[in-house]
Amino acid sequence: MVIGINEGSDLLKEIYYLSPSIRLGEDEYRIVREGVEVRRIPFGLDTIFHTYEFITPWIALNQENYHAFYRARDAEERRTLLRRTLTGNILSMAKSFNYQVPGQIRAEVEVRPLKQRLKDVNLMAFSGKCHCNFQIPDYLGIGKSVSRGFGTLKQCLKEKKF
Repeated sequence: MVIGINEGSDLLKEIYYLSPSIRLGEDEYRIVREGVEVRRIPFGLDTIFHTYEFITPWIALNQENYHAFYRARDAEERRTLLRRTLTGNILSMAKSFNYQVPGQIRAEVEVRPLKQRLKDVNLMAFSGKCHCNFQIPDYLGIGKSVSRGFGTLKQCLKEKKF
């Protein structure tokens, strides 16, 4: 699935009508199902917590915080690091959309580690859920390598209060 946001949606509509495939870097992807859907979807800080599932592994840790994760004294310290990382990922996403966050983002994680290979390098990734007071459209990604499909989120229907 390819998603275009703001002016990116106009570009995708043009590509859709002009070509049977899309080239991203060295990879070419054939369009197997056609359809254009244009929607306005809420994005931004909210008064309630939303629950999201990582439908692809979340690559949360860079080299520096990877070492901090392993040096952590206990599970709670690791969880705190992942909460801060999630908050930073959401802030980065907001900044990329020129959205100025008008308050504090609060976040919680329910994840488990897993091994992931990217460009012949072993990485630590996470699967599971996250909760935050921020509305994120389905199928957007957070963390590292989102353009390669990592960190893709989908909202769970049941909201959770924190």
